[in-house]
Amino acid sequence: MKIISKKGPFIRDDNSTNKMMNNLFIALLPIILFAFYKNGFLPYKNGDTNVYGLFYPLIFVIVPLLTGFITETLYAFIFLKKRKKDLINYTNSSFSIFPGLFLGLILPINTPLAIVILGSLFATIVGKLVYGGFGKNIFNPALVGWIFVITTYALTITSKGGYLNPTEIDAVTTATPLSNVVSGIGEYSTKVKPYGSLFNFLIGTIPGAVGETSALLCIIGFIYLVFKKVLKWIIPVIYISTVFLLTLIIGLSNGAGIWYPLFQILSGGLMFGAIFMATDPVTSPVTKQGQIIYAFMLGILTVIFRYLTPYAEGVALSILTMNLLVFILDKIGVKAKSDKKYKYIPLVIISVLIVTTSIIASLSFGKKEKDFNIISKEANGSKTTYIVTNKGYSSTIKARIVLTDNKVLEYVVLEQNDSFYKSITNNDYLNTLINNQYNLKDLDTVTGATITSSALKNMLVNVINDYTNNLGFTETKPISKPKDFEVISKEENKNSVVYVVTQKSFGGKLKLQITLTNSKITEIEVLEQKDSYFDKIIDVKYIDKLIKNQNDLESVDAVTGATISSNSLKKAITNLMKEIENEE
Repeated sequence: MKIISKKGPFIRDDNSTNKMMNNLFIALLPIILFAFYKNGFLPYKNGDTNVYGLFYPLIFVIVPLLTGFITETLYAFIFLKKRKKDLINYTNSSFSIFPGLFLGLILPINTPLAIVILGSLFATIVGKLVYGGFGKNIFNPALVGWIFVITTYALTITSKGGYLNPTEIDAVTTATPLSNVVSGIGEYSTKVKPYGSLFNFLIGTIPGAVGETSALLCIIGFIYLVFKKVLKWIIPVIYISTVFLLTLIIGLSNGAGIWYPLFQILSGGLMFGAIFMATDPVTSPVTKQGQIIYAFMLGILTVIFRYLTPYAEGVALSILTMNLLVFILDKIGVKAKSDKKYKYIPLVIISVLIVTTSIIASLSFGKKEKDFNIISKEANGSKTTYIVTNKGYSSTIKARIVLTDNKVLEYVVLEQNDSFYKSITNNDYLNTLINNQYNLKDLDTVTGATITSSALKNMLVNVINDYTNNLGFTETKPISKPKDFEVISKEENKNSVVYVVTQKSFGGKLKLQITLTNSKITEIEVLEQKDSYFDKIIDVKYIDKLIKNQNDLESVDAVTGATISSNSLKKAITNLMKEIENEE
């Protein structure tokens, strides 16, 4: 029997491997520069980071790249006994920079550099060298490093800010657009609008891994690599199209429009993974039939991971899973040349899997219980006690909420098993919700526990709505919103006037004592505050800066990491001066 095999996803003709890898780097370069622009330049321009933060995205990519290069060079020198010219030839042909480079592009920006270095070491040694080096590894090395970092250090990374750059930490309420996919199909207004529009998803100005957010640059890189004959289009196109088709069916069956599958393919690492990771020449099929099956299965697995497990991304896990099956797919691809059943039977099975997956996911979301449920509510005089539940990240959260005279007095979590609940406790988020009960819409979630904090906020919003609108409580008046700023007292002395004021802030109300002498602010004393990050205000002597620049407050930048708190202090001064002007 004559066995025929064809070229794999990376075409092997007169184009040398060195040229292919050079072209691959060229395709990645705009993505690296965009990561610098989005995560470094823009936060620096907005005053949310310093000069080190400006260049940090580049450092973040270069450090694992150098780690991989040094590791392989030492390996060749110590274990392979390579010297001088042989050592140079080895490092040139091992392409040691790429596992670390890719790892730096797929990790969250707030991963500590020490962990990034460990991840690059793991990717290079466990993902590549233990198999014998370049061309012999079974799994994509960068993804091996990624899964090591994410599974081992997830809590550390999320506590540092996760995927959010310094500007996004204050502006965005969810870790990534996909982080709340498990909560349901949702609406355009909740899934897309918080980040702008689908255009923002296309160009990449959304939260995500360092180099994965710009779908447009990934597509441009894909076109360039196809033009340069570095890779074929089969795997990326079939992979992305499968995800689009499945999510279109799921979306339409649950009342969502065409925006929904577009949201799915433009979110997370799908574009980057499909174009740059799934087409890795070593860990993807060589035969055309193998590539087709591989791509379809990647799409199906990604949807399964996104919809039927707590893991909202799914791309990396799908690629690693299919890497394990590549040798089987290539055997099927070879046999398909001489036996048609090997060509059509897998495609029939794939078609059944696509239909089955879409039906199960659609029914799962269609029959999904409400995220929020009222278990009981009991009125006793002016006091009303609610027992409620809400779906969290990895469990259903049960809580008791007590209201008296149109005001939330108590919020206690009775049951929960969420993985990142410690962040809720550390940030005293339940008390923050109580203190901001009149303005919950503008209250940020907790970085590192986005889904859990969103669930807690959702519970309180729904309880207040029920308390206000339910017919059983018609005798109560709607909960009214207090003033953001209030003058509590005013005491006049010989040459000075002392005001005590309150101003809405991040953790509740700031209570300040502001002293004016001869119409100029000479002292500001913080009497009460419940803001989580107020120590940063003190560290940079921000209040002294406000007093010094009281005639030009706009020139005083907010404090990075305490933007809301520092802006609240500034607003308190502005509002007080307006009150004084009105008195005069």
